[in-house]
Amino acid sequence: MCINKKVMGKRVSRKDVAEAAGVSETIVSYVLNGNRYVKEEKRQRVLDAVEKLQYQPNNIARALHGKGSLQILFVAEEMSSGYFSQMVSRMSRDAYEQGYMISLCESQKEDEFVSRVISRQFDGLCISASAVTDRQLQMFSASGIPMVILLNREIKCELTNAVFVETGLYEGSRSCTRYVISSGCRNLVYLDEVRESKVTDLHYQGFLDEVKKSGLKFSEKYRISGCKSINEAEEKLCYLLKENPEIDAVISRSDVLAASALHAAEKNQRKIPQDLSVTGFDNSLISQYLTPPLTTVEIQKEEVGKTAIKSLLSLIRNENTGKVNVFDARLVIRESTINK
Repeated sequence: MCINKKVMGKRVSRKDVAEAAGVSETIVSYVLNGNRYVKEEKRQRVLDAVEKLQYQPNNIARALHGKGSLQILFVAEEMSSGYFSQMVSRMSRDAYEQGYMISLCESQKEDEFVSRVISRQFDGLCISASAVTDRQLQMFSASGIPMVILLNREIKCELTNAVFVETGLYEGSRSCTRYVISSGCRNLVYLDEVRESKVTDLHYQGFLDEVKKSGLKFSEKYRISGCKSINEAEEKLCYLLKENPEIDAVISRSDVLAASALHAAEKNQRKIPQDLSVTGFDNSLISQYLTPPLTTVEIQKEEVGKTAIKSLLSLIRNENTGKVNVFDARLVIRESTINK
């Protein structure tokens, strides 16, 4: 079989396959879709042409014909963070086994972002709730696209065709704060994410609820939030530690921020944990190699990823699935906090 040279250097089309195989485009469609009988000799010519030309069907075209694109989009606020890597890795493996591919995308706050996502004809979305607004979630919901939403903030709108996954962020934050308070710490600083953050963030809400339950008072001046960089957050913490010697604990939104808190403590001659307890969140690789090793909270990322993709595929296939999946987080106690 001779391959026409005109297909070299450009995307191979179904027409190119038909010409190479010496059949009509209709016959090529029958062979690829497996929905009509085709004589074995013609079928083999088509398959040979597909292999030699490395032809791949256009998944967007498939979706426009109601066959599904076999594409899933994962939307998060920040892809450079390692927080989602293990989770997405598990989702990607499980999706691939079911014939799907996962694409990653950082969110944008404009409504145009939603329109662009919908126009790409993804079969389903997995969305970090903090990555988008309630309005954007409602727009996705109105489009009918199936969604799995990782709950890391409070959602105040009704959504259809969606499954929610509680990763353990809220309860993990509460258990960490509870442990620090029970260890004798009374004057806490909350070191927030390096971006705009709101009270609806479930980690911060868990912290506030546990502080309130303990009977302690927390002033917003002890919350470091909205910084443009980790260096800026560290500088603000250094200032707080210098001006407020009574501060005896720092609850950090992530392990990376906790590492900066350890550095700030060193700059202020605060011993860890004798003078200052520091906690992180995520139990990332660095947490056990810091000096001292970091007390942190571990989320069941593998199980969260497995459940997220299973639930999303069930939605895509119109199968029954639970509306909410809840996971527990695990407190990992190390040497950066005072032991009870």
